[in-house]
Amino acid sequence: MGKSARVLGEEFGRTAREMNALLKEYGYLDGNPGAYGLTEKGQQYAKEQYHSRGTGGYAQYNRNWETRTWSEETVAALRADIEANPGGFDDGGSPAEEEAIFEPDPIVDDSGSGGDDDPQLSWKELAIGGVVVGAILVAPHVKPFWDNKVKPVAKKLRDRLVKQETIEPTES
Repeated sequence: MGKSARVLGEEFGRTAREMNALLKEYGYLDGNPGAYGLTEKGQQYAKEQYHSRGTGGYAQYNRNWETRTWSEETVAALRADIEANPGGFDDGGSPAEEEAIFEPDPIVDDSGSGGDDDPQLSWKELAIGGVVVGAILVAPHVKPFWDNKVKPVAKKLRDRLVKQETIEPTES
């Protein structure tokens, strides 16, 4: 029977999240939390299984997920890796280099205004904003107005028209 990251973590005194981070650090997993995958090294010790409820209907009701179970040999192999390389798996890049790769570029204002002035809204933006605010303010009053004013008048008008149509054919 395979062991989950939680069960492996109990043997190392770690939580499942910490255990996954440790497995990634020593080269058994790659990816990010919630989206880990097995490396070639990890495929020797683990098995992934895809699950899908697939009940039909809406997509949010059709859950799918993967489970990963680790073999009994994983504990011994990981302990050996930790003793051989206490600093973790080194893929050749230092953490400073990795941070530089993923660091976002600074935001540059190319509008030419110098950045001191507040941006001016155009009349179109103001009109759209006014329509949205007006719709939000009027929305609670529309249904009662429709039900109490428009519907009764429309019903009376329809009834009057139906009466006139039934009277006309009998006279001619």
